[in-house]
Amino acid sequence: MFKKILGQDIAGYVKTHNRLIVLAIILTALSSLLVIVPVYLLQPFVDEGMKIASDPVEWRIPWVTFQSPLSFKKTELVLVSDISPNRLLIILTAIAFISVILKSVTSYFGELTAVAFSNRSIREFRVDLAQKFISLPLAFYHRRKTGELIARATADLTVMQGNIGNVIIGLIRQPLTAIVFLIYLFFMNWRLTLITIVVTPIIVALVRTFGRKIKKHSARVQDATAEVTSSYYEILLLLKIIKGFCMGSYESERFRMLADNLYKKIMHWNRWRLGTGPMMDSTLFLTLPLILMVGKIYFNHTLGEIVAMLYAYAAAYKPIKELAKINNNLKTLQGATKRLFDIMRTVPNIQDNPEAKHISKFKDIIEFSHVGFGYKPEKMILTDISFKVNAGETVAFVGPTGAGKSTLLDLLPRFYDVNKGSITIDGIDIRNATMESVRDQIAIVGQESLLFHDTIVNNINYNKGNYSREDIEKAASVAQAHSFIMNLPDGYETIVGDRGTLLSGGQRQRIAIARAILKDTAIMILDEPASALDPESELLIQEALENLFNKKTILIISHRLNAISKSHNIYVIDKGKIVESGTHNELIRANGKYKNLYDIQFRA
Repeated sequence: MFKKILGQDIAGYVKTHNRLIVLAIILTALSSLLVIVPVYLLQPFVDEGMKIASDPVEWRIPWVTFQSPLSFKKTELVLVSDISPNRLLIILTAIAFISVILKSVTSYFGELTAVAFSNRSIREFRVDLAQKFISLPLAFYHRRKTGELIARATADLTVMQGNIGNVIIGLIRQPLTAIVFLIYLFFMNWRLTLITIVVTPIIVALVRTFGRKIKKHSARVQDATAEVTSSYYEILLLLKIIKGFCMGSYESERFRMLADNLYKKIMHWNRWRLGTGPMMDSTLFLTLPLILMVGKIYFNHTLGEIVAMLYAYAAAYKPIKELAKINNNLKTLQGATKRLFDIMRTVPNIQDNPEAKHISKFKDIIEFSHVGFGYKPEKMILTDISFKVNAGETVAFVGPTGAGKSTLLDLLPRFYDVNKGSITIDGIDIRNATMESVRDQIAIVGQESLLFHDTIVNNINYNKGNYSREDIEKAASVAQAHSFIMNLPDGYETIVGDRGTLLSGGQRQRIAIARAILKDTAIMILDEPASALDPESELLIQEALENLFNKKTILIISHRLNAISKSHNIYVIDKGKIVESGTHNELIRANGKYKNLYDIQFRA
């Protein structure tokens, strides 16, 4: 049932809470059955309870008696007889009060239970979505805006959270309520009831027509919302650049255009969403005079019976109208679900193969053999790259910006997979090893020092290893970070701010280096580790890295050639190829591209 209503994707999350769903359905069904009680009270309230005379009255309700399993006869059941009109009014009022209390209680707990299973389903989906974001390769994010993905994970999830429970419970409550009142109306006068429900095909046609339009415009609203969210994200991320280039007015105008587009989409959506009710109301109330006229003239119903039937007919119509709204909500829900599960169904192109091996601690050799790579297969960035790194060696990569150095080292932890050739660790192709066992042996310090909005100690100990405070402080000392940390008011418990913005660039870089040192891996990848440091700190970092020589296998990228002069081997990358290699002294003597870079940097 859930697959047909919600779709196969989200139904899998909802079905895991079957007990809550069953409880919600039972409570909702009881609440729906109790709504008929006031209708049974109206006719005796008007016809008997309002009599002025003191003659005894009785309370009768429509009933059926079965003469055989397939034969029944319409009768009346006397519930109370020989009492005064005033006393009957007291009894009817008491019954009405009790029924309203019971309906309110069952309705409250039914809706509360629905909210519980709906939010539990969304909670599980949120976790799975976050895990999906983490598992997807970096290439996936090159093709999408971060703000758009955030919108999917917030706005679309909010739509799902608000509608799952309402749709499921509504599809139980509203049809059951309508059926209960229609049964009562058929008992009262089946001929008149048939006459009044001739408008049903018109209502169904309206619901289907409006539902299709609502689904289409709902998808457009969510897409426009994603564009607005993405723009918010970019403004906050690039605020310093916007202010520095005095582009505030331009960005405001660009955002206004997106906001105007969202407004137009929302208005188109609302024109169809809000139009359903009035169209159905008009159709319904054209039939009300028919009930009054035909009920009185042709069927001789009493005033109480006509009032009760009018109430029942209006009450039967209300859930039908609500079903139209539920249909609209369902179309909106389906649109949001489709967009989110387009992400969930994305298959990572980098994942462990079924026979992947666990690589033990690196101890011998890393080899790049004829490696070729491009973000698009038809446009290669790296071509025929081959080199070896022995355990304990430090190798450096230099070259002009855009030569492919960072991309090359991103291949080792399998952020991307090679298009050609192979990369092996101790003779095992990393594509045949588990990604976790490969990445667990590598510590990375990137060009941009990214920190979490947390304390310094938690950022350094991000690996969550069983490290003592002494170990953490020792790693910070090696990274030349301990002194400035201790000068902060809260020391290691200082919150670094969003992405570490409460610290300077050099301080963030040193904490990132301390984080890599504490991980204590066999392999370290350093991508411009001293790029954000002042000359004094750069010298200290260089000394710290020299302490790691012959202890760690280090692959380092640096434009500052003095930082890599003691490397065991230096590879010069240009246009995606290795054009030179050797030690610092060998490359200087070769008088090639490396010598040219060296002369430019140190000609003063």
